[in-house]
Amino acid sequence: MKIKYGCYPCILRQSIESAEMIEVNEKEMKQIIKHFGEILTPALENDFTAPMLAAEIQKYIKNLTEVEDPYFDLKEKNLKEAQRLLPLVEAEIKKAEDSLLASLLMSAMGNSIDAGVSLNVNIKENIDQAIKDSFAHSDYKCFKEKIKKADSLLIIADNTGEALFDRLLLKELKPYNLNITYAVREIPILNDITAEKAAELGIGEYAEIIKSGTTAPGMLMEEASQEFLEAYKNADLVISKGQGNLEGLLDIEEDIYFLLKAKCEIIAEVLGVELNDFVFLYR
Repeated sequence: MKIKYGCYPCILRQSIESAEMIEVNEKEMKQIIKHFGEILTPALENDFTAPMLAAEIQKYIKNLTEVEDPYFDLKEKNLKEAQRLLPLVEAEIKKAEDSLLASLLMSAMGNSIDAGVSLNVNIKENIDQAIKDSFAHSDYKCFKEKIKKADSLLIIADNTGEALFDRLLLKELKPYNLNITYAVREIPILNDITAEKAAELGIGEYAEIIKSGTTAPGMLMEEASQEFLEAYKNADLVISKGQGNLEGLLDIEEDIYFLLKAKCEIIAEVLGVELNDFVFLYR
């Protein structure tokens, strides 16, 4: 998805927040903001996606400060809160009339933990909203029919806290006897999930964890690893989690289920929903 003009100030905000979290000095902050300005022209001329621009400025921050994972502490904080609320979410799925649908909804709810949009997310409020409102757009009926005939599923993962709720979805998928692959970022980027953390959270109990190859906060097919490309090509079903993956894949790939919360006006408009709606869209 081609970057929209409204994305530029958002990515600059992300950059400043990243720098503040690792307490850069004034000179370094000025260098970061200056570099952001310098890469705007090539971004405009080469039709960057938002994840591509975010990746470029995050790479610069890491190189400048020698901090490999600026969001480490935030990820741990979000994980602790998600773990505290996990029993509540499990109970909601268990009592639901359709537990698979409920687990998809709670997986989408987990997508609210997005440091690219906000460093302060109230997970409990998002759980309550999901229970109250459900999906604004859902292609679940189509998915339910296809899953009965499928042998394999690829999930393109997104943020770290979200992965805890993805694990509940994976548990609900177990009776379908699918070969499931869970693709994560190649390196730490924003608060996205890495292979090491996915394994630590128990994802490997239900799925094969692979690195996608992308160093951006969204799936970039031009960076995809051979392992990812093979999993993508061979999967009967593909679920893409979150806004960054949608921005990377929406206009260039087909036959994907996008599972996310529309956390900004631009994404909401693209999807034809309202801000903060939960979406399960087949494209």
